[in-house]
Amino acid sequence: MPVDLIPDQVIENLLEDVGNKLDEKYGKKDWVKRGYWLLVVVFLSVPVVYFFW
Repeated sequence: MPVDLIPDQVIENLLEDVGNKLDEKYGKKDWVKRGYWLLVVVFLSVPVVYFFW
């Protein structure tokens, strides 16, 4: 049985809080939405790249 080092709920809450803070500070503009998704992809790909490097 695999053990989660970081529970899924913590990551979900972290990304949700970052998205809410970006919306609060910059509004709901197109570039903010694209930047948020770019941040999510980079954040979630770091462990994969680290593991295979």
